[in-house]
Amino acid sequence: MTTLLIDADMLLFRTMAAWEIEANLGDEVWVRWAELNTVREEFWKTINEWLERWPMADYRLCWTGPSAFRKRIAPDYKANRAGNLKPIGYKVMKRELLDEPTSFLHDEIEADDWLGLLAGALSEAGEEPIIVSGDKDLDQVAGRHWWPAGVKREEAPGLDVYEWDNELLPIEDRKAINWSVDQEYSEKFFYKQVLIGDSTDNIPGCPGVGKVGAKKIVDNFNTAEPVECWQEIVGQFEKALKKKDDVREPEVVALQQARLVRILQHGEYNSVTRTVDLWTPPTLKS
Repeated sequence: MTTLLIDADMLLFRTMAAWEIEANLGDEVWVRWAELNTVREEFWKTINEWLERWPMADYRLCWTGPSAFRKRIAPDYKANRAGNLKPIGYKVMKRELLDEPTSFLHDEIEADDWLGLLAGALSEAGEEPIIVSGDKDLDQVAGRHWWPAGVKREEAPGLDVYEWDNELLPIEDRKAINWSVDQEYSEKFFYKQVLIGDSTDNIPGCPGVGKVGAKKIVDNFNTAEPVECWQEIVGQFEKALKKKDDVREPEVVALQQARLVRILQHGEYNSVTRTVDLWTPPTLKS
């Protein structure tokens, strides 16, 4: 059975932003408003259109909780987003949609984590999950991905694009709509993200490495060499910290970065205790 795992926060945000209206009341007074009936109709219209593409598919709505376990790891996680406004009526619509039986929410887990957790669980059960999100971080999760608006992707071993937004454009200008990643690609993507970080989430990564450097470092290893790869990553943090006269332990800093960028995978959440099992480096596993 095919199941669409939908990044519901992303879908709702885009829907509400598209239907938000600005009005000039005069005397330089402007207001924003939204017709929630229209937003509601458009939200479900979009999902129904997606289900028409996969007529026999089920779906799940994955939501981000009000807090995040990552803030216990780094209190300044996403601090750069403070003050960012959601579309008018966003909280009201989200509360309504959370009552749907297909919705998944945990106080400390983000939508990305639910996508990763459910994708692994469904795959293990012999089903076909399809992750519906435009978030690049989700290439950490092996399997099928789909986002009709398209996202930037580079052709690479282990990443197969089945559908581009415009085949006539040069490859570097195209956006992928329908693609899949294999296990090796997803694991390497995770290790690269440890080094690169994520500026949108206030995760610095390893100073001085960057995207090109991270690719060169990680691509020298394969998934049969996770210990060696992790040791090289720690070594990169050690060099970067020394340059800045930073006395922190490189293993500690690298592990913090890894746990921040890590999208939770199947087996990394305990549904009985409702707690997250934080990622452990291969060098520390028993």
